[in-house]
Amino acid sequence: MNAGNYALLGVFLILTAPCVSAVESDYQYDDDGWLIRLAGPERLALGDEFGCHGMPDVNPLEDPNSVPACISYLNERIPASKWGENPLTFGLPDDSNSNVNSAVLSDSLISAGIRVVDDSDFGPNNNTFNSFEVNAGSLEKSIASVDSILSASNEEGIVVLSWIAEMEDLNVRKDGDVVSWIGEQSFWFTTPGEIISSKSHAMISTINSSDSTVIVEQPGPISGLWTTPGNSLITAIDAEGMGLSVHSVTYSNGSELLQLDSMDRHLSEGWRFENGSLHLSLMPGSVATIHYASNQSLESIQVSNNTFNGLIPLIVYGEHVTDLFEWSSGFKDSPIRFTWLIEPRSVAQMDWILPIIAGVVGLITVFYMRRLILSDDPSPELYRTLFESE
Repeated sequence: MNAGNYALLGVFLILTAPCVSAVESDYQYDDDGWLIRLAGPERLALGDEFGCHGMPDVNPLEDPNSVPACISYLNERIPASKWGENPLTFGLPDDSNSNVNSAVLSDSLISAGIRVVDDSDFGPNNNTFNSFEVNAGSLEKSIASVDSILSASNEEGIVVLSWIAEMEDLNVRKDGDVVSWIGEQSFWFTTPGEIISSKSHAMISTINSSDSTVIVEQPGPISGLWTTPGNSLITAIDAEGMGLSVHSVTYSNGSELLQLDSMDRHLSEGWRFENGSLHLSLMPGSVATIHYASNQSLESIQVSNNTFNGLIPLIVYGEHVTDLFEWSSGFKDSPIRFTWLIEPRSVAQMDWILPIIAGVVGLITVFYMRRLILSDDPSPELYRTLFESE
């Protein structure tokens, strides 16, 4: 092969390199650098959750292997929560429950450690997954509705919203008035993984009627979930059937547990007494003593599961999040906490006019180089130097 043909072959290989690499991986995607820079760490520290919405241009019902692929993509870049590393939430395609592959997808989700989906009808056994389905609309301009939020709050005892910042390359505006209104309400701003991880309540260890104290212990973390405070509702009754008021709550070492107010809206350890009942949140393995007001007989005490601080939970799904900065930038000062359902970016489509132009330029360059060399009648040694590599 002469030197000119070597040059042509080199140009061809350069131009076709993208085509060769495109088939070397099962899933093609571009990274969202904001997951590991600025936006990701900031939202993680605030208490947001990171889940998955699948791989780009792939339906997980048709390819269940895309579920662990998305989980792996997320795990390599950011923890799922400040409470735990493993992702717990996955956003499903529409009509997943009625699809012939729903059982296969269910198995893939379970194997990947997923505990929460956004479809209450999914799976042959509804107890397989926890479900938090959107019931109060979205946060987009002209779509968000205070009435829908109040209706969900009153009728279902939980508010679940969605948010998308970009649709077909168009930026979507949030409804600023509704977002501001939400920020002023006494909701528990939370995430699905946080809710299911904090469901266990404290257990009564010792009741001391003589000094009106009760010692409670919070069980250890539930396997497969995160290590979060557990939320309890505790009610103590005296001999006359009246509720006992709480004076203070202390740890086993005597230090006092933080006393909350109704506007403490992000999960933490603490307590608040309201309407005859104690809202108590303790980290797993903690032991606490409840000090009731003195001179009150303690006849009975009841403990049950509770929401944090007795507040109605509010969840917001960021859907198909391909650019975390774009999705989150409008909520820097908001108390709302988001569940970002991450989906890697699709690989940018190549504009084929550019390779064509590059090819033409390359061919013209080779042609004129050969013409110039031949016109100068170079020596064989010079010819080899220009077109051959060692």
